[in-house]
Amino acid sequence: MQFETEISARADRPAIFVIEPEQVVRSALDYILRERYQTHAFASMDEAMASPMKAPAAVLIGIAILRDRGEEVLAELSKVFATTKILLVAERNSDPVAQAGLKQGAHGVISNPISFNSVCDAVGVAVGAPVFPGEPSRLTPVAFG
Repeated sequence: MQFETEISARADRPAIFVIEPEQVVRSALDYILRERYQTHAFASMDEAMASPMKAPAAVLIGIAILRDRGEEVLAELSKVFATTKILLVAERNSDPVAQAGLKQGAHGVISNPISFNSVCDAVGVAVGAPVFPGEPSRLTPVAFG
């Protein structure tokens, strides 16, 4: 199921896909991001792949999907969304599946505690938003490559 708001439908904002099977997490991420980005939330990879939009700036994907479908999910995402930054959403950065995902091409991990600032900062860095010198970073540790 895809959720969009009037705010997120504005074409002048970068598009962000949220692919997360757990509705509470999916809705929270969508809510956090929708004022700054054009958000598209999906419960499954199949829903996201069926979307007519093929060039989101970033994809946030729940680690449960990698556990269920295997690490080849990242190769599939990279193939379909060639210029897209992929961020994993996990309970902790040290999760072995998250670490394997980084080695397989994911650009970063957003981990607990998930907050408005940590999610917006991580997505902002991923999509190339300006970083202001002297401001403290509230970024959940991520690795971008």
